[in-house]
Amino acid sequence: MQKDPLFILDKWIERYLNEKKTLNLSKNTLLNYKIVLDSLYQFFALKNEEESINSIYEIDRDFILEYLNSKGNISVNTKNLHITVIKSFFGYISEHNSENIDLTKNLKGLTAKSVKQESQTLSKEEEVILEGYLLQPFKKKTFLKLRNRLLVKLLYYTGVRASELLSISLEDIKLLTEEGVYKIYILGKGNKYRYVYIKEDLISDELEYIEDYFYNDPILSTKNQKHSIAVTQKGRVMHRAELYTMLDRLYKKLHIKKRGVHMLRHTFGKRMVQKNINLSTIKEMMGHENIQTTMIYARSDERSMIEAIWK
Repeated sequence: MQKDPLFILDKWIERYLNEKKTLNLSKNTLLNYKIVLDSLYQFFALKNEEESINSIYEIDRDFILEYLNSKGNISVNTKNLHITVIKSFFGYISEHNSENIDLTKNLKGLTAKSVKQESQTLSKEEEVILEGYLLQPFKKKTFLKLRNRLLVKLLYYTGVRASELLSISLEDIKLLTEEGVYKIYILGKGNKYRYVYIKEDLISDELEYIEDYFYNDPILSTKNQKHSIAVTQKGRVMHRAELYTMLDRLYKKLHIKKRGVHMLRHTFGKRMVQKNINLSTIKEMMGHENIQTTMIYARSDERSMIEAIWK
């Protein structure tokens, strides 16, 4: 007697996710995989009611395209996430099914393409405004003001990602006295580490204040733990949404109409290119896997091209 295809699909999903969990994928990655495969299961169930699908091996390219269309107006990145997970899942089934059926052959080359948009960055005028705020002395120092300014400075002057910033602790920051810079350990994408550097005088006041605050506050001075620079007054690490909210408030205060955390990373990359820093160096500083990613900052903007004409 042939088993219910829904039962079989459910078992394949369970086996696939268990393997990914065993391989120590991050919680966020596992959650994304589960969301996509649960969605695929629900779509398969609906199609099965309409057309009485006899086997999961009947799933082909047209089925996946119909599934993607059923998701409505989702972004290209989200669409490609679904495609990536499904390809990986079908690859797993193809490797382990006893009938030696290849479900991946009809999915080759399947990807959602988008028009490449230039990364948003701060203009030179907006950089001057932001730097003016970051470098001015505070009339009254408070923990939140100093913490926030430290976080923004690290985003702007080192180009770290939001996730990388939120994982930095005081113990990750070492002063190289002779060079006059702080060397900061960064745990980046794919658990790969690198170091970034920032001038000592840019963040020394903030670090000194936060260190004192840590060791004098009964909530934050817990022994044998790392001291996150993105700590809240309740002693937990900031959520990414809180970082976004903090930055949005700052942009509004400075009358900068652009938004986002990643914009500061793009601004850093653009600034390094404009200072004629070697692309390989910028690649290492920003933690890019491929130098082609770094090269997007080498594209001339309109102002540079106009200035070149006048020169």
